[in-house]
Amino acid sequence: MQEVVAPVYNITFDIEVALDQQLGALPLPFPGMDKSGSATCVFHLRHQCNKGTACPFRHVRGDRTVVCKHWLRGLCKKGDDCEFLHEYDMSKMPECYFYSKFGQCSNKECPFLHIDPEKKMKDCPWYDRGFCRHGPNCKNRHVRRLICQSYVNGFCIEGPSCKYQHPKFDLPVSDPVQLAKKASIVCHFCGETGHKVLNCTKMPNNVKMEQIMMNQQMNDASIGDQRRPLDQVTCYKCGEKGHYANKCTKGHLAFLSSSAT
Repeated sequence: MQEVVAPVYNITFDIEVALDQQLGALPLPFPGMDKSGSATCVFHLRHQCNKGTACPFRHVRGDRTVVCKHWLRGLCKKGDDCEFLHEYDMSKMPECYFYSKFGQCSNKECPFLHIDPEKKMKDCPWYDRGFCRHGPNCKNRHVRRLICQSYVNGFCIEGPSCKYQHPKFDLPVSDPVQLAKKASIVCHFCGETGHKVLNCTKMPNNVKMEQIMMNQQMNDASIGDQRRPLDQVTCYKCGEKGHYANKCTKGHLAFLSSSAT
């Protein structure tokens, strides 16, 4: 209908050019002002903005994928330097604390994401292979599955659609994040990367035992330095000085006799 009433094409208004080039936009009187209600700077997206912190428009980076939870409450002080997104986008909201911590959220209009904790856990590749040395302390999920006997014998006619587990005997692929962490660890004995000095295979057993004993003594000394002298310790059970409450021999009702005297 618009084409019939007003067939106007290839016409650019002056206001469109002014908005595109940000004509008439005055710089901020002082840097650091709140610009949460302003539009995004188109020159910053092209890396051509020369106003810096005095620009009246927001300098938003494209790598921000989560909305800032402090900005939602109006408490973020970082402004454009914040590593999170200052924009109300429902698809990029942070995770709900109550749902992730307690498994439920009583707010029916909660704007935060409700992600099932079970879905965030990955299946343990070592357990699927047959054995995981971490056992119940593994950070990944251990799922018990029934092995397909036909696959173990040599052939399963169901193929990938089989309801039983087809075990894989190849070694799991290492996590790149874990590989990066191991690459930053340097052994003080052999100088190689990827392991600590206590796990070094080139260190003799007697030297390794001396290292373990030395670390144990240092830990005991650090714990002992944090304790006060016994003459400054007051037992909360009997009220006397010279021992801790777990070493008190007068029982948990000793304070009654001390208060009566």
